[in-house]
Amino acid sequence: MSSKLKIGLLVAGHLVGGLVLAWNAPPAAGAFPIALFGLFALVFAEAGLIGFWGGLSAIRLVLRLFAVLVATLYLWAVFVAAIPEGDIFAVLLFIALTVVPIVVVLSCLRHGRRRLRLVDVASAGPASEGFQFSIRHLLLATAIVAVVLGIGRGVRTISIAQSNMVAVATFPPCFIMVKLATLWAALGLGRPALRLAVVVPVAFVVGAIPAFYLPDVPGQETWRYFIWPIIVTIQAIITAASLLVVRSSGWRLVSGAGGGTNAVAEAQPDGIKSLQTLPGP
Repeated sequence: MSSKLKIGLLVAGHLVGGLVLAWNAPPAAGAFPIALFGLFALVFAEAGLIGFWGGLSAIRLVLRLFAVLVATLYLWAVFVAAIPEGDIFAVLLFIALTVVPIVVVLSCLRHGRRRLRLVDVASAGPASEGFQFSIRHLLLATAIVAVVLGIGRGVRTISIAQSNMVAVATFPPCFIMVKLATLWAALGLGRPALRLAVVVPVAFVVGAIPAFYLPDVPGQETWRYFIWPIIVTIQAIITAASLLVVRSSGWRLVSGAGGGTNAVAEAQPDGIKSLQTLPGP
């Protein structure tokens, strides 16, 4: 199966999966609405994939930013169509504050000294690891996020009317951390199975952090400490599975001074095939 066909089927699978979950999410009956939680996990997994594409794609900046904007609004529309009674502005902020920082971080790494990029290993020469950090760094980052956000059990004293804004301020940093770690694990030059075996459990731990900020909901006082870790873990698994499809097509995340993704002509001297497309939502 060709690389384009694999990625095309991946995009189609995300679109169909999102529409099916959105169709079945309302009404959210019971204390554990599986379709709603699945939709939440899928939407934010797709937000991460949009951010990866926006930061690493080689197409023109204006077209790339426009595509990121359209894809972000699409995710927002799907979620709002499924749950119209929620705070639609907060949902948009949730998605945008997940997509935009990922685009910015990867764009800075791509155009900075490290020249982070995706290459086709079948035609590329020797390259170094794109993300140079160890499992120790990953655990340290988790601890930092836990300390900074975990101080906030007292943040729950904020009024219920502001609870959505509290969630907007706490969930995206956790999502972003998990997504960047998953990108490193799935598309790095090392063995993805070993890395994902660490990243996925870490995602479960990180998912428990925002639960301390949320107000009590009758019947879900204890469940929320399990629901959000499960949702964050599922979205990490969806993101990893999508990136492994990209990996199976021969793409790897590397860094180096030459062979960037800015232009095809720039890549040709080093024999590196420039990335033109990545999976969208």
